[in-house]
Amino acid sequence: MQRENDGRAWERRRALVVDDSVIARTLAAAMLAKRDFDVTQAEDAQNALRRLQDHCFDLVLLDIGLPGMSGTALCQVLRHELGMVDLPIIAYTAHGELTSLARMRLAGFDDFLIKPVSMGALDLALDHAFAH
Repeated sequence: MQRENDGRAWERRRALVVDDSVIARTLAAAMLAKRDFDVTQAEDAQNALRRLQDHCFDLVLLDIGLPGMSGTALCQVLRHELGMVDLPIIAYTAHGELTSLARMRLAGFDDFLIKPVSMGALDLALDHAFAH
């Protein structure tokens, strides 16, 4: 997918993948790269915040179980403290219980994926994230 960037040359969409697991992070980044995203990675919430303050992203794929600040808490910071209300943020987690999913929605996530993430599920979440 490509988009126009303020009248300049066409650029690929940029995604930030945040996960403390190198394997999960690399897999998610590869899946997004196959969907023509330019992907940046972060291993925890603090590094994600730095990257989000230094660069513009079109999407954040955010693991819930991060060390230190959880993905849910980071989403709340992005939405409520930093005002990133239009940035699509998709949670991905190994925990798919209904109470966890409800907490994700309340925290401000646009959508969620259950690990292991399939390309089909990712495509549906991307379609939902960029539908508006």
